[in-house]
Amino acid sequence: MPFIDAGVKLLEESVGEGELAERGDTVAFECAGYLRRGDCIQARSAEEVRVGRRDAIPGLEKSLIGMRVGGYRKVSISPHLAYGESGVPPLIPPNAVLVYEIWLHAVTKDESRPRRGT
Repeated sequence: MPFIDAGVKLLEESVGEGELAERGDTVAFECAGYLRRGDCIQARSAEEVRVGRRDAIPGLEKSLIGMRVGGYRKVSISPHLAYGESGVPPLIPPNAVLVYEIWLHAVTKDESRPRRGT
C-alpha cells in the first residue's frame, strides 16, 4: 500500500473532483476512527479543522492534505502520529495503530497564501 507520508498508509481512496486541500486551508469533513483490530473509537462525525494548526491528530491532518472535495480516504495511522505511548485510556491503548475513514466535503482556501501559478 502507498504511504501518504511517513506513518500514514493509504488503504483505500476514491478521488473527488472538487477543490484540493492544502496546508493552511480550512476543511469540512466527516470521519470515523477505529483501532486496527476494528473497535470503534470515534463514530462518524462532522469535523472542521484548519490544516496545519494541530486542530486534529497529526496523522489525520496529513491524511487530509491532497484530498479533493467529494473524495474518500481510508488510512492507517502510526502511533507517533496519533496518541503515542500514552494512548487515551481506556478507549485507546498505548501505541495503538488507528484506522480512519475520511469524507471531504468542503475546502476554504487560505487567502493569505499566494495561489500556485500566480
